[in-house]
Amino acid sequence: MHPRLRGAAVLVALLTPAVGSAQPAAAADPATQTPATQNEPTQAPAPTPASTGSSTAADIIHELSYEGFGLLRMQYIAVQDDPNVQFVGRDDGFELQDARLGVHGRYADRLAATLAFDGAIDERTQVNSPDGKIGFNIKDAYTDVTIAGQMAVRAGYFLPWVDPQALVADNALEFVDYPIESRGVRATEGWQTPGLPPGRSLGVALHLDPASMLGTAVPVGGPALGFEVAVQNGADQYASNNDNDKPALSVSALLRWQNQSWIMVAGRYNPRTIGELPFRQDETDYQATAGARVVLGPIILGGGLVLEHTTFDTTGGPAQDAYGGHAQALVRLPVALPLEVGYRLGILDPSSLVTTDRVIEHTFGAVLTVPSYRVRLLMQVVIPVEQAARELANDRFQVAGELTL
Repeated sequence: MHPRLRGAAVLVALLTPAVGSAQPAAAADPATQTPATQNEPTQAPAPTPASTGSSTAADIIHELSYEGFGLLRMQYIAVQDDPNVQFVGRDDGFELQDARLGVHGRYADRLAATLAFDGAIDERTQVNSPDGKIGFNIKDAYTDVTIAGQMAVRAGYFLPWVDPQALVADNALEFVDYPIESRGVRATEGWQTPGLPPGRSLGVALHLDPASMLGTAVPVGGPALGFEVAVQNGADQYASNNDNDKPALSVSALLRWQNQSWIMVAGRYNPRTIGELPFRQDETDYQATAGARVVLGPIILGGGLVLEHTTFDTTGGPAQDAYGGHAQALVRLPVALPLEVGYRLGILDPSSLVTTDRVIEHTFGAVLTVPSYRVRLLMQVVIPVEQAARELANDRFQVAGELTL
């Protein structure tokens, strides 16, 4: 046999047991699941025993496990048509929120990798444009290597623990969408405004989550501490490289108890550069964030706060302050299928240099989980309140269906 063909045959023979051992993940149950990080669906490959001696090729394959995961989520949205602003409302219909597909891989208790893509990226060529296009892009691409217990070094493209919502998986949202300080305001729902926290970026981090071991859920009883120190590019989320010579630095602390409750605080320093040559400008963001989720029997309380101070180093203009946050409460009703109803108050003030841009949102929602079908159904009514000088007629109704693969 040709040497190359012989090598290929050996490789196929080694990989066959690993392929056969992959198992589908269990459906997420909001009453029992451990909140995930990185906004991934809440599942991971089962742990495998660590090797105790020298490893042969067969041993390595035996300790190597992987499984696919995915999330399909679509909503119907109806936004009140504002009589004076053409891009608000007037495009009611179906929207794809997530079309996620990825794989978790793990080698014993030593290292793990996550690779995921999403085909529901909302791409718009200009601000306040009613015409968006569905795009396809990378969602996560990182590796974790354990160095001591559950502590790991993470490297690649990932979401840092700055926004408290980074601790909430996309298939564990308690409303149709993220709170206003995280997602901002979309073009067709009001005056388009970006969210405050950073998105994903390339970098490295020292990472410890007491509820996770290389992506596999770990039970948490009493209070347990976690942390993350991350150095990343800090550029635009889909930038292929950094925007200047200076990295962004974030430091986060986490306290978990009883698996479902947590408190998080974080700080971030990001010296960034914007604009095109020859008009590049340096700006620096200083962020402080905090968030919490507390489960008290059938009552679930949560909230988050983001504070941002921006200096304009090149122009020397006045500094800008921004803030946003939310508080929410939900109740699990004693019915046959898991059903939660709740209310969320959100606020976003993106710039102290503009005195009329603050937005408040009142959100009333419900989520019904059907574990046997791996499905969740979500509904919400949102009543935004802008300041008088920029007031809009833009109340909206949203209903979404979600399938965890």
